Amino acid sequence: MSTIVVTNENVAINLTGYTVISKDPPNSSALETFLAILPSFFYMFFTVTALSLLSTKQKVVSFLIEFSFIVIPVILNVTILTEYLKDIVYALSLVIGFMLFLVLNKPLVKNKAQVRSSHTRNYITNARSTINLISVIAILAVDFQTFPSRFSKTQTTGFSLMDVGVGLFIYSNGIVAPEAKERPDSIKKSLKSCITLTTLGIIRLILTRITAYHVSEVEYGLHWNFFITLAVTKLFTSIILNVVSIKYIYASAIFLTFTHEVFLETIFKKFVFGDIVRDNFISANREGLVSSIGYITLYLYSVYFGYFIYHKERSKFNTHLKLFVCSAACLSLTLIFDYLFGVSRRVASSGYIFWVLFIGVFMTWLFYLAENLQTFFFTRRLTFYLCSPIIFEAINYNGLIFFLLANILTGLINKLLNTKSYGPISSLLIISFYMLLNCMVVFILYTKQIKIKF
Repeated sequence: MSTIVVTNENVAINLTGYTVISKDPPNSSALETFLAILPSFFYMFFTVTALSLLSTKQKVVSFLIEFSFIVIPVILNVTILTEYLKDIVYALSLVIGFMLFLVLNKPLVKNKAQVRSSHTRNYITNARSTINLISVIAILAVDFQTFPSRFSKTQTTGFSLMDVGVGLFIYSNGIVAPEAKERPDSIKKSLKSCITLTTLGIIRLILTRITAYHVSEVEYGLHWNFFITLAVTKLFTSIILNVVSIKYIYASAIFLTFTHEVFLETIFKKFVFGDIVRDNFISANREGLVSSIGYITLYLYSVYFGYFIYHKERSKFNTHLKLFVCSAACLSLTLIFDYLFGVSRRVASSGYIFWVLFIGVFMTWLFYLAENLQTFFFTRRLTFYLCSPIIFEAINYNGLIFFLLANILTGLINKLLNTKSYGPISSLLIISFYMLLNCMVVFILYTKQIKIKF
């Protein structure tokens, strides 16, 4: 006979010996999570438009302006301005509309505008860098009181800003994977990458144990972490992509989606969410093991989407239509799976996979739209314009270094400071300085064309 126990407003249900937490403390809604991410697009478009109108070509000046009008506002978005996200989106839409009106009324120039860009697909750079930027801000901001608790990671099911970080990171790597360009990595090469990522994961585990740095066991498990998830995802997707043609990889992804959800509902959720003692490797790391199946599936979908991007039709209208349909389909599937089974980051459920895909695809579409607008408005009316902020180009150039440095600095700050004791102003200053250091490092590496690979 099942028993129901209420503890701290969470319902615990005993099923066949397991105590399963069925309800999380209040978290943000899907809409609020999305609105925390959306303004970053407007900040980017506003900043590159302003810099284009000012004809700013100096990289250091561009860096300082971009940091002030992109990075700082994103920090404020996920801290003290969370109650005003809708108003921010409305206001920025009007400002950008006015700026485009000013550009449209400028006289035509004889020569075609020069574009400061080192990429043929700037919208990919912008989408990937935005994901990295928000993730890196959030991993430190979450340790301060000024970061809303509802944006923290969920324990079982639900939506929150911190939940989408790892999923979007995998998405951003999938869309630029060699397989998306029909140049699959050999299993041997992938294995080398996996060894590097696993080594980073082991180093992180050792450092957290030595320094007694608190890591929640319900995130990945006792010994597992994000780097090990990346290694496992890379290895298994490489095997699949070396066997199955990229043109049909969606079939493998659909099969894994169905299989993973079936096992979640019959076995895995009880196993992961239960109070089983973590007395062996499998039970100790059940979150990491189970969620890896979902992340492998997410990566396959992302690679297929990247394949579509690199082989998109010449008709921009058809491309926009397909991106819209893809976004709408992912959102619809998210809502369906959420209604039927719930969205869970902890086990990387199907609802979570499509939620991440919706955010990733929709933001990629927005940046593609922005690039088209820039071409239309700027090409014959300005002598010089930007497609990507130099900060975004720098982050994209050394994405893993940007992420690694953020993790190291986050650990140091938490060991040196009692982050929960700081007020809003002090917290914002610390987070801003942390982001300035992160961005400066990748900016310097980028200007010197130093790319560090693992």
